[in-house]
Amino acid sequence: MDLKRLQYFCSIAEQGSISKAAKLLNIAQPPLSKRLQELEEEIGSPLFIRTPRKMQLTEAGTFLYRQACTVLSRINSLKRQTIMIATRKKHVVNIGISYLYLRYFNQMLLDYYHNRPDWDINVVVSDSSHLEEMLIGQAIDIALMQSPADKQPWFIRELEAVDTIAVVSAHYAAMFAGKALHFTDLSGVPLILLHRIGGEGTYEILRNKLYEKIEQVNISIKVSEPKLILEMMEQGFAGAAFIPRSEFVPSPQGKYISCPLAESFAIYKPAMVTLSTTQDRQLWAMPAEE
Repeated sequence: MDLKRLQYFCSIAEQGSISKAAKLLNIAQPPLSKRLQELEEEIGSPLFIRTPRKMQLTEAGTFLYRQACTVLSRINSLKRQTIMIATRKKHVVNIGISYLYLRYFNQMLLDYYHNRPDWDINVVVSDSSHLEEMLIGQAIDIALMQSPADKQPWFIRELEAVDTIAVVSAHYAAMFAGKALHFTDLSGVPLILLHRIGGEGTYEILRNKLYEKIEQVNISIKVSEPKLILEMMEQGFAGAAFIPRSEFVPSPQGKYISCPLAESFAIYKPAMVTLSTTQDRQLWAMPAEE
């Protein structure tokens, strides 16, 4: 059923005559009469009772008019909404998130989504060193990552530090369960340590601490993301690791446990990082502050 014919039909029904409808639609009467005739032929029944004074809807015409008004209203609404979406200008924001804090920044990312409807958000997940390169190359606008040791050329908004915890495989669980670990407890134990791809970061701080406290340091594997550490533990790695508390997920099969450290060791410092030359102050604000 042709929509244009329905529009013409509704106009005739509302105006009560073809001449008045033609004037309103700014078209000649003959083509309007022809469209109505085609519609009635398609339906197989007259839609109007022609009288000298006014065209009156038949029963079929009344039904069609009511339904056509609903259809045309929905189509007009669809058209308006589509045009609004097509012409809406959003501020494209490219956000980089470090592997180190995927879970930590997940809620913040959702808050941005809910509180900044004018943002077209694109997210990249990568290593902190790569995120720094992307900031400098302006491939991303803001990085949610470990606070850089070198403060140039950054604007840094440091957030609350995240506790360091030890993750211990089931092989050692009976030995360490329910206690706060000292670094010396892990002498000789195979370790997985978090390590950024380029430059220095938490790995070097932790490594130096281990050599200071432990006689036999056994660093077996270096990886860039906490999630991979937990997956390796789940798959049977027998040893221990250090990760931010925010990134810990309990083992579904009891293959590892978490243990707090007896000594305070605040090396995980999440931050919002942009270039110091960035002019968009909205990027530096927490979503709750918008």
